[in-house]
Amino acid sequence: MIHVDWKKIKPYEKAPFAIPVIVALLVLFLAAVGIAFINPLLYMPLKVLTAVFAFITVAFGVHIESRMLQIYMLLGVLDLSMFAAVLMPFPPGLTIFFFIASLIAAIASAGVSLFAGVFFTKETLYDFPETERNTVFSGKKVMFFAPHEDDETNLYGGVIEQYVKSGSEVRIVFSTNGDFYRLGKCRIREALSVAESYGIEQDHVLFLGFSDSITDKNGRHIYNAAGNEVIRSAAGYTETYGTKSKPPFAKCDFTRQNTLRSFINVIEKYSPDTIFCCDYDGHADHRALSLFFEEALGDIRKRKPYYTPLVFKGFAYSTAWDGAADYYSLNALSTRLKAPSELMRESNVYAWNQRVRFPVAKESLSRVMQNTSGYRAMQRYSSQTATDHANSIMNSDKVFWLRKTDSVLYNAQITASSGDPSHLADFKLVDCADICKDTGLPLKGMWVADADDAQRIVAFRLPARQKICRIVLYESPAPNSHILNAQLMIGRVSYNTGELHNGGPTVFSFPAVDTDMIGIKIKSGTGDCALLKVEAFTQPESQKAEFIKAQNKNGDFCYDYIVNKSGREVFTVYSFPEQQDLEITAESSDEGVRCAVENGDINVYCPEGEQAVITVRSKENPDVLDRFRVSNPDERERYILSFKQSNEQKMWSFSMQWDYYRGLIRRLGVYRPKHKN
Repeated sequence: MIHVDWKKIKPYEKAPFAIPVIVALLVLFLAAVGIAFINPLLYMPLKVLTAVFAFITVAFGVHIESRMLQIYMLLGVLDLSMFAAVLMPFPPGLTIFFFIASLIAAIASAGVSLFAGVFFTKETLYDFPETERNTVFSGKKVMFFAPHEDDETNLYGGVIEQYVKSGSEVRIVFSTNGDFYRLGKCRIREALSVAESYGIEQDHVLFLGFSDSITDKNGRHIYNAAGNEVIRSAAGYTETYGTKSKPPFAKCDFTRQNTLRSFINVIEKYSPDTIFCCDYDGHADHRALSLFFEEALGDIRKRKPYYTPLVFKGFAYSTAWDGAADYYSLNALSTRLKAPSELMRESNVYAWNQRVRFPVAKESLSRVMQNTSGYRAMQRYSSQTATDHANSIMNSDKVFWLRKTDSVLYNAQITASSGDPSHLADFKLVDCADICKDTGLPLKGMWVADADDAQRIVAFRLPARQKICRIVLYESPAPNSHILNAQLMIGRVSYNTGELHNGGPTVFSFPAVDTDMIGIKIKSGTGDCALLKVEAFTQPESQKAEFIKAQNKNGDFCYDYIVNKSGREVFTVYSFPEQQDLEITAESSDEGVRCAVENGDINVYCPEGEQAVITVRSKENPDVLDRFRVSNPDERERYILSFKQSNEQKMWSFSMQWDYYRGLIRRLGVYRPKHKN
């Protein structure tokens, strides 16, 4: 595919440029057709067919990332070839030669696509006995929140399938219809098609029905707008909508208050025990979804203190859409950031080494993209050209950050020696005064003591006494604010914190203290020593592994693993929750492949031509296990796999061609007039 500089290309995709150009190119084509009927050149039918075959050959072989540039290019090729055919008086022999050559080229182009569809997909699916992880994926009520139709495949593809086939009750909730470019109803239909491919019933796919990127007259996103102000979206809507067969979750005007109420209502109606949501991401709608969701769940938690779902937050851009383009590898690679960082730069509150890594479903793994459930789902989102990013989206794991929801501080009375501490205990972790224009760190709502405050104390009074055993402090994500020491006061017990983590949570665990009072005194630091959030818990962190997954020395999860040519490979085990001293056993299904555990490492020797299934178990709980296949193919097999991976994006199958051109046609919907209501 020919990639483009989108900043330079965007002006040439807008209606004032695109529509006149397309009309002019079509007029030229019609003029050429008219001349063909008027100008009685010899062999005119052959010449016209030659032009058509040239057009087909280019359409099969050239693909530009910008679908509008592709349209301009193809219409231009058609016009030039047609005018050459109808105006240039070639000799009969040359006319026949060009006809035969163009016919062969068109047939060859179609043949390459046919060959690619058969050859590349053959024997490339991962082949391994998939481990059942029922304690994680079975019997759950799961809700996946997505800001736009296609984000669920970017964020959760490979994980959704795990819950569905394990029998959990799965729902997907879209906060907007993704209609900024007038494709809202098309995207709703695409989303329902994708859900069907996952095995999710249509009544389990919910559309809150708000427009994409709703901003008021001052350019503020609906998240930052006045509570009851009704806003008209760029697509022309002022109220939630859907399609005839799929109405919105609730009919209401576009206001901030109604948006928040929709989130509260959808969570309360279905009471999921596991929730996945994007976090403070690189798009205003993603940020709004994260902030609205956390605000809604915080409201519910205050009223229903015993509702404590598992919450996993992720990033659709840095770990998927704009992630490292590293799909084509002998073995599937783990999710990596393009620019490695200790903290997620979007907010500086999530540490990379504290991410939760979910194994992906078997059907989402293949050594070429076309075989994967993720790629096939993206193909159904052809209006969004989603498959263009598949190389970055699909990996051997999906990464999230666990947000604890059982803090006992949500209803606490908060006082401070100075400053405004009112948001310190909110479930909403970060906040921003303008999520459209402020692209820096979200720093709204922190507690900052006055400069002349010598005490710098904040206190929390709980509604009732609790046995507190763990406190989590988040300091300001700003790099110029850092707490070097503070004093924790839990009832009559007191601890010095020492230096807090500069970004990310600092966790303090201690013997349980029965109290209804918690105090924090900032003793020393640099900058304004701001606190972002405080959480307090009555339960210690779990020390038992819920699942384990084998990984190579680079941290890539292993499923159908091809060892290096020497046959010797060392594996380790990832566990959730992560345990440094996890004791394991390992066994091979075949005597020809040896494995042994030494100091937590799994040493495997797999001679050329051999293969086996390695089973790894936790010694503490043998039911917590993982299985993966190892093999050592010969040079011929390795070359064939390498050839397939190197050429899949150069030799497009009919499936890939159909996805590309279906998306091109659907993208024309962006020139549809605004909705009027």
